[in-house]
Parts: sequence; C-alpha cells; structure tokens
Amino acid sequence: MRRSAPPRAHRSRLAAAERALPSSMWHATAGPSVAASTLTGPVTADVLVIGGGFNGISAALRLAQNGADAVLLEAGEIGEGASGRNAGMVNPGQFLGPAEIRAVLGAGHAETFLAELGGAPALVGELIEAHGIACHADFRPVIRAAHDSASAKLLERQCDDWQALGQPVEMARDDDLAALTGSTRWAAAMLDRRGFTIQPLAFVRGLAWAAQEAGARLYQESRVTGLARDGAAWCATTASGHEVRAGKVILSTNAYTGALHPAFSDPLVTSGAFGVASRPLPDAARERILPQGHSLYDTHRIPLFFRFDPDRRLMVGSLGFLSDGARAPQAWAQRVIDRLWPGLPPLDWSHVWQGTLGLTSHGMPRLISPEEGLIGTVGCNGRGIAPNCYFGRMLADIALGRDCPMPLPVETGAPYPARALRRDAMDAAMRLYRNTFLLN
Repeated sequence: MRRSAPPRAHRSRLAAAERALPSSMWHATAGPSVAASTLTGPVTADVLVIGGGFNGISAALRLAQNGADAVLLEAGEIGEGASGRNAGMVNPGQFLGPAEIRAVLGAGHAETFLAELGGAPALVGELIEAHGIACHADFRPVIRAAHDSASAKLLERQCDDWQALGQPVEMARDDDLAALTGSTRWAAAMLDRRGFTIQPLAFVRGLAWAAQEAGARLYQESRVTGLARDGAAWCATTASGHEVRAGKVILSTNAYTGALHPAFSDPLVTSGAFGVASRPLPDAARERILPQGHSLYDTHRIPLFFRFDPDRRLMVGSLGFLSDGARAPQAWAQRVIDRLWPGLPPLDWSHVWQGTLGLTSHGMPRLISPEEGLIGTVGCNGRGIAPNCYFGRMLADIALGRDCPMPLPVETGAPYPARALRRDAMDAAMRLYRNTFLLN
C-alpha cells in the first residue's frame, strides 16, 4: 500500500509563518468552539471528509442528513484554515462575470454554473435559518467599487450581463455612491443584492454543530499525513498514526492540501490574504467610513476590502502573504484609511491575521477526481464562502450517487505551470503593488 508524503505548506519564500487563529478578530468574537475530540483509534466510515472548513463541513452535513456514515478529519480546530480567516463576504460565483465564465467553461457547464453558483448565497442564508446559526448575518448588499474608468466599464458590462439573467444587480455612481461609502475615491460601483456578510468563524462552527447533530463524526487536531488506496477502500493515516478506512473520500483542503495528494495541490498557486481590524470606532470615524453599514471590495488586481463587525470594529484587508514586521500591517491599514477617508484621527488597530487561498490558472474552481472514490474541488480564487457551501453539498451528492447539477467538468488533474516560481513572483509583485499603486 503506497502512502503519500505528509502535507507541507506551499507558501511564498518571502512569507512569514501563518499567524495562529486567535490573532483573528473572528476568533475573538465567534463564541464557543466546536466540541470535537482528536482521533485516538481506528475507525471506518462510508465517506471520509478531509478538511473542516465550509466545503468539508457542508459535505459532512449533507452526507449525514442522507443517512451516510460520515467521518471528518481536521488538522487544527474546526474552521482554522481559510474559512475562519476570510472577510466574511458571502458573494455569488466568482470575480469573473457571465461572459468570462462562458468563455472558460463553454456553454453547457457555464449556464449551470451561472444558475447554481449565482444562487449560492441564498443557500448560505438557508443554512443559517435552518440550523439557527448565530453568525451576525447582515443582508445589506455588497459593494464592488471601480478603482478607475476602465474598471467602471467592466462592471457596467458585468452588471448588464447579470441583469440579463434576472439577477438583482445594479450600478451606483457619483453622489449616490459617495453616500454609501463616505468617500469620493470611487466614481462607480456594482451593488449585488445577492451578497451579504457574516461572522465566518461563527458560521462554520454553527455548520459543524449541525453536522454533529445530524450524525456526522467530527475530529479536530487530527492532521492527515497519508492517504492511499488499499484494496476496495481508502485509508487515511493521521500524524499520530491512527487510521480511517472509508469507501470514498472527499478532499476539502484546497490551499492547505500540501503534498497530501498532488492532483489537488498542483492546480493551485497559493496566495496570502490578510485582515487588519480596529477596536470599536468612535462616532466621528464610524459616521465617515461606509456610513450606511455596507461592505466593500474594489477592482484593483490586488483588491482592497472593508467591512464592519456588529461591534463597530473596522476590518481592512487585501491579498498577499505577510512578513514578520510587527507593526507593518497596522501602518499599511492606516495609510489606506488616510488615503480614502482623509482627516480622521489615527485608528487603534487591535488584530492582524492571515490565511491562504488557492488561485487557478483560469480564475475558476476545478472539480478534481484523479482516482476512483476520491473527489474534491479546489481554487475558489478568493470567493470561498458561498461556492464552498455549494460545492460541499455537491460533492456529498456525488459520493452518495445522487443526480445533481454539474457546474464544472470533472478533471483528473490540471497542473499550474511553474507554480512555485509563479507563487513567489506573485507574492513579490503583490507586496510592491499594495504598497504603491494600490494607494494611488
């Protein structure tokens, strides 16, 4: 029986170690963690899910609801990867618009993708309501702001395409947009009324509790270091030497796959994403910055994003790995605020955190099944919450043998050429961009 190598992080050579989850604002405000033990002995299951984020937990929940014996293994605590570290913006589909999605996927898969993933935020809302998940869902639409005139034209085309599909998307401009943002920096933006915000770590924990109630067995602090076919079953081995045997495996590790299985890591160039959060803002600042409470991200190649939590903490974020400089992210965040909302007193920055996301060569997720009984999706390209909840449910249906829509073609692998070189070069370029052009 061949065993794969232990996972290793595919991070830029310039990057510092990923900060522990408690550095995140979300960890400070998420409430109780999930009561799940560490795997301490051999177990068997119908389906093994590896990875305890939105994708894996959604799959485990769906499997258990349909009577399957589902076991989930998470390397850290539930939600410790990108699911507990992101901006908490529940957006549909991808950054690409309908025309670009059709160009990548072709007519058949594209129309399914547009319909299914366009409705994925509604699925998140249904999960929140069905399971009573307390995650501060705020259904004000998400603003995507154009940083220049060319980007404004791109958003106008995407808006027209979404409206042609009957989606609740509209443009905001000039004074109307300034009233939403509190800034004159952006002249045009697209408002997507399908999108909303949540407390992401609280949401994934709530999903985990729902999966446990449905009968799924969840184990955390149980890193999988080996995965191999053994006759008719799959065998996963944890770092402590314990085994799980299952007929099928759903791999939900995305950018954290490491060397566990190359078919799922080779399609990705990994990138950092980080957030800097303030202490609750004083009235003067709260009334200036996004005064109507919306969240916002812009169209820069390395986007800026902003949102508030219910306690008036402001989160500022962007892409790229962080270095070890103790105060560098806070100083950067203050420069962003000074540029977009000038004249405010300096803010008191309390939290800095980062996660890792996976980028594909064509800007779309991939559905990978390299061997019989092994399947997963990778590469949400910065759109993780709604797509991964959808894909987790879809992967469960595939494992159960149920008919379901197929928004993506099944691939055995799709290596990203020269990905290590691209990862390091991209990280260096992101650092330069976010400290220069992004602030101009």
